[in-house]
This record gives sequence, C-alpha cells and structure tokens, in this order.
Amino acid sequence: MKRMERTYNKTMTAVIRVANPIKKKIKKTECIVHKFINKEAIRLLKKEGYIEEYNFFMKHILDLNRGVKWADSDLKSTNHFYHYEKGIGLYGFSNAKVECVKYYKASIFYGINSDMNKAIFLLGAACHLVQDSTVPAHAMKNLKKHKPLESFIIDKVLNGYKISFNEHVISYGTPEKYVIENTKFAVATARSFENIRVKHDRFNEISEIILLRACNTTAGILLDFYNTMKAMESPFED
Repeated sequence: MKRMERTYNKTMTAVIRVANPIKKKIKKTECIVHKFINKEAIRLLKKEGYIEEYNFFMKHILDLNRGVKWADSDLKSTNHFYHYEKGIGLYGFSNAKVECVKYYKASIFYGINSDMNKAIFLLGAACHLVQDSTVPAHAMKNLKKHKPLESFIIDKVLNGYKISFNEHVISYGTPEKYVIENTKFAVATARSFENIRVKHDRFNEISEIILLRACNTTAGILLDFYNTMKAMESPFED
C-alpha cells in the first residue's frame, strides 16, 4: 500500500508541476485572502483587549504574511487537505493537521531560540493551514469543488469586505485541534446551506461564517504562540 501511495504521489507531483506556472498566478490572488484573515485576526485581538499581543503581531505582520504566502508555494498546497471524519489528506500526500503541527512546533523552537523573525514566518505557515481547514472542500478532500467558493471569497475580499466580529477568539491550545475542529465546522456549515439553490446566495452565507471562523481561530493560534513564548520567558525583541 505504501509503495502504491509513493507511486501515486510521484505521478500526481509530475502532473502538478506541469500546471504549476498557471497555479502560481491563481495563488497570487488567493494569498490576499490569507493576509486579510491575518490582519482581521490581529484586529480581533485588539478588540478583545489583548493590546500587548496586538502590538507584537502588528510589529511582525510582514513575517506572518510571508509565512502564510510561503505555505502555498511550489507543491505544498497538495498537503492542505484533511478529511473531517477519516483524518487523512489527499491519497499519497501529507495532510493539513500534520503540516500545521510541524510548522507550529518549528515556530516555537525558533521563538525560544531568539529567532523571532523565523518563528513568526513559520507561525504564518501554520496559520495558513488553520485558515484552509475552514474551507469545506479542504475538509471533504473535494478537488472539484475547491475553486468556486474560494474564487467567490477572493472577490468578496477584493471588494472591501470587513469582518463583523460577533464572537470571541477561539483558542484550542494545540495546533492539531484547530484543524480537526475547523474541518468539522466547515462541513457542518456547508451542509446547513446546501438547500439554497442560487449559488451566489449559498456561497455568500457560507463565506460569511467561515471567514469569521478563520479569523477567530487564527487569533486563537496567535494567542497560543504568544502565551507559550511568555511562559518560556522568551525574548520578544529581535
């Protein structure tokens, strides 16, 4: 079975490499949404009274955004799926939970070793996985339905959309929990609106809810990182 997965992985990788130049153009606009979520998540921290944390992440917003963009570079996005029930990614590839944990642990390592720029960069990569896991297609490993909703959300953000925060920061304390809970939430959200036949209306309802969820949980993992650094008495200056 493992040998078969490796063969499939190599075949899929070759196919994706051919499509990669086109994919890069699409990803350029998609990163706008991830950066938007980062900014809104930090704004939520301020709204909730986390002023020190807000100032810290605003200071490091460029590194955070570089990390969130890097997470989608090359062929990394093939690892950004996680089935909400089966707990696996695309056949032959890693998954969002594994990658999120990997990036988050690396960010903690560099943070406690006084390389805050690299720590925040990798934290940004972990945030990307938290955000992707709120998208129903990522949670159901459905490549066919992957693009339409994401394209709708890109247009929404480009047209000046702002999050109306009516919920608090959602903090789980461990990186894997964000992916597990977000994928369940994503599927439940999609199913609650599946009877709306007009695609625009359905996408509008879903996007409102999952963008808010993405911001709330991104704020949560940022807070987890900050609290861990503080508990370990790591220097917050570069």
